[in-house]
Amino acid sequence: MARKIYMMIGLLCCVLSVRAQEAAFPYPDIPDEMEEPEARLRYMLEHFWQHYVFADSTATNRQVGEQGMVDFMNLMQHADSLSAARGAMVFADSLAKHPGSVSFFTEQMERYLVDPESPLHNDVVYAHLLRALPQTPQREWLLQQLAKNQVGMVATDIMVTDLNGKRKHLHRMEGEQTLLIFYDPDCRRCQRLEAQMKQEPLIMQNPLLNVVRMKKEDLKTEYYVPFTPTLYLLDKQKRVVLKDANLQTLLQYLQNGTL
Repeated sequence: MARKIYMMIGLLCCVLSVRAQEAAFPYPDIPDEMEEPEARLRYMLEHFWQHYVFADSTATNRQVGEQGMVDFMNLMQHADSLSAARGAMVFADSLAKHPGSVSFFTEQMERYLVDPESPLHNDVVYAHLLRALPQTPQREWLLQQLAKNQVGMVATDIMVTDLNGKRKHLHRMEGEQTLLIFYDPDCRRCQRLEAQMKQEPLIMQNPLLNVVRMKKEDLKTEYYVPFTPTLYLLDKQKRVVLKDANLQTLLQYLQNGTL
């Protein structure tokens, strides 16, 4: 783990050096005497925003802020929960002094952390940031939704329709694995994914896999589905194995049993 963090920070420092020459985000300098990878990561998260001018609302500074936010959220994904939460709190404290910037940065969170097709998609990081920001009814509702059906949890039981058109409880479905697809009939990404899946024997010709589809409009609050399509893979006990997975990740898991 330490080696992974060290390599990640080293790579980031190279990127930061190049970006600094482009007058980009004002990244903090990590003290030279701080050598332990986890400590360097904690320091970076806690001091990340100290030189950024939140009060500057120009388009150029907003672009700089977006660039910084992307790197900040990426760092949070590699940190332990306590360090990520601490970094989120420091960021939120800085943001609170400039309420005019709140909507801009919350839009970046949604854009990069919520969309399943984003390479930064991450519910855990999103929850850390939401908890750090001043609470509103919308943020409290989002946190409640994000807490549901996480990997390792038993998925919420709902009525579903299998590929043969039979209605049944999700928890009563037999088989070693269940692929749960939330979709919108008018969603182009859903249509593209369906066409791709029809070409995959690991899905369409897998006797151990149940495939069920559910329209997003038929959901109430059982599952948090901000985008479609959304894929969940469940094991025999209906525990969540993959959440918001893309097709490549799903196929890799079905073939190898691991990511």
